[in-house]
Amino acid sequence: MVKVYNPIYDTVFKYLMEDDKAAKVLLGSILDKKIKVLSLKNNDYTIVTEDDVKIVRLDFCATIVDKKSKEEEVVTIELQKAFDEEEVVRFRKYLGRQYQNEANTIKITKKRRNKDEEYTILKPMHIYAIYILGHGLGTGLEYSVLKGKYIFEDLDGKVVEIPRHHEFPNGLTHDLYIVQIPHLADKPKKHVEKLLSIFDQRQIIDKDNPRYINIDEFKDSSDDYKTLITRLYKATVDEDMRGKIEFEEEMERKFKRIRYERAELTDALNEAKDMISNQHKQIEEQQNQLAAKDDQLAAKDNQLATIMANSIKALSAAGITPEQIAVQLNVPTDEIKKVLGK
Repeated sequence: MVKVYNPIYDTVFKYLMEDDKAAKVLLGSILDKKIKVLSLKNNDYTIVTEDDVKIVRLDFCATIVDKKSKEEEVVTIELQKAFDEEEVVRFRKYLGRQYQNEANTIKITKKRRNKDEEYTILKPMHIYAIYILGHGLGTGLEYSVLKGKYIFEDLDGKVVEIPRHHEFPNGLTHDLYIVQIPHLADKPKKHVEKLLSIFDQRQIIDKDNPRYINIDEFKDSSDDYKTLITRLYKATVDEDMRGKIEFEEEMERKFKRIRYERAELTDALNEAKDMISNQHKQIEEQQNQLAAKDDQLAAKDNQLATIMANSIKALSAAGITPEQIAVQLNVPTDEIKKVLGK
């Protein structure tokens, strides 16, 4: 066993992928392609989103060689690593930027038909999107690596084979590769699984301090595996790495504290909203009750007014004068006369 820094750390992952040979090995094994040329296109290693969620994103320009056809193609490889289960929208946002970015195109010079005049067009690079997730996708999807490629069908559902380098579908689709760290094989057999085993978090030496992992350097005898192990070991003995990792751990603690405080504030805000909503409901119920009582009182007033009017009319029909009725009922004479129409 060899003790090395945990490559799940952003700092260590960056160190690993900065090495041309190690990056070619890891990306090539996931894509199952030979990477002839590889260059890093961006320096946005760690991205902190507006929700204080950390995402590592690396964009590469690569010349890949198909193992079967031996054809070469210049492509874009987008590599992202994240541990938040709600980052799909962010992944989609970054992928959308890749489609819009003119840097992901190749200038092609063509000649106009029957003319010597030349003109330039932009040909879109095909995009390979790789996502390394610190969580699983859910029940029924417990696989170490999932691959998704475009498939075209006719109206009868028959699969239509379109040339891999056809410009139209190639420029409007991308290949998707998802690595689920929690589902990495316990006893890897395939070459890519053995290489990805460097991310297996079951190898952590101290669960309370995940900085170090123990890796079996003899799990695979291939040069590819040795390349990754060697690079991780170099990171571990690099004197500057300790300080960078300690800084990352401190930042991680701050992120967790911020997210915890934000969650508490959100809960408190939701409780306050619920309380205000309940108060509004109570006030509305009280107003409805008062309105109902007002209606009842109004109905009683109308009933009493009707009884009073009938009594006045009955007394008047018996020959009693308005003045006498007023004294008898303790009602002003004017109101008596009003009821009687006098």
